[in-house]
Amino acid sequence: MKRIALVVAIGCLSSFSSAQRTGTDPFDLVFVGGRVVDGTGAPWFEADVGVRRGKIAAVGKLHGAPSRRTVSADGLVLAPGFIDLLGQSEYNILVDPRGASKVMQGITTEVTGEGESIAPLNDQILKENEDVYRRYGVRPDWRTLGEYFASLERRGIGINLGTFVGTGTARSIIIGRDNRPATPAELTRMETLVDQAMQDGALGVSSSLQYIPNIYATTEELIALSKVAARYGGSYFTHQRSESGRIDASIDEVLRIAREAKIRTQIWHLKTAYRPNFGRMPEILKKLEDARSAGVDVAANVYPWDRASNGLDACLPPWVREGGREALLKRLADPALRERVKSEMAKESSEWENQYLGAGGARCDGGTGARLPAQAL
Repeated sequence: MKRIALVVAIGCLSSFSSAQRTGTDPFDLVFVGGRVVDGTGAPWFEADVGVRRGKIAAVGKLHGAPSRRTVSADGLVLAPGFIDLLGQSEYNILVDPRGASKVMQGITTEVTGEGESIAPLNDQILKENEDVYRRYGVRPDWRTLGEYFASLERRGIGINLGTFVGTGTARSIIIGRDNRPATPAELTRMETLVDQAMQDGALGVSSSLQYIPNIYATTEELIALSKVAARYGGSYFTHQRSESGRIDASIDEVLRIAREAKIRTQIWHLKTAYRPNFGRMPEILKKLEDARSAGVDVAANVYPWDRASNGLDACLPPWVREGGREALLKRLADPALRERVKSEMAKESSEWENQYLGAGGARCDGGTGARLPAQAL
């Protein structure tokens, strides 16, 4: 595999024709002799790349051009910074503004906010996360998304960052983490939160429908919030309700939201999870292709590996997780409820995504394949 040299710059290489040079000042940096992959899908081509004031200023033959620094890119690939369409660095970037784990992969822009977002905030959310703030030494000095972006500007960060406003965050603020539908008045207040976030610069609205409290949102609630984002040209991105046994109904829900809210829609990390669903991807893709042919603006993305990870609580039945962490821990401390949890984790269910069972149970042997039954937890 070839090593990759990444131009950390704003803009697209294809904006510049061969041998184009702009400005008369010396370049701050020139990469010499690289293979340029410009992000358009065009074949690579050999060229030098000049950078001035953090932006790509020229692409072409720049040998001998005045430059404060020259780097040989012989045998390397030059490309614009990559975009991570589903990151989770919205808090971490405040702890370590360098974003080194992203930058070292060539990622210069991250999109975050999967179902829950860094803002807006209220006192209850701040209280729930207080242990994190104490551990890492960064306590929010914002409440709205606009104030969060202003905080990033003051602190300075090493990557560009954009975010969705999470339907789960709106629900947490207005309803909490209880399993019930929103009243009409509550839905109006949630719409107001999304509206303000869109004005503050949110990319759209997002949901993560296997997790608390997103799981409690009705399709109608998601349509209403998506309509608010659509008014501002925003998108609806979703970790859909099922990626395994109920994926057909889940895709149908995504398509209904896209149609009725008239909003650009994207399914994050599309998959047909767990062995009983292996091989079903062609029919799932056909559902999306048919919807696109009918005029629905829907698409999907995947991640390039065949493994996944999650928090241990995601393996528990939804009723255990209702109400948040303290309620969860209280239930698990009850021996009778623990037995119920073990029993439900050991059985197939059409009511919830049993990630524990789908993944084959807990591995207990250092990788040789033996599994730990739920009853032993």
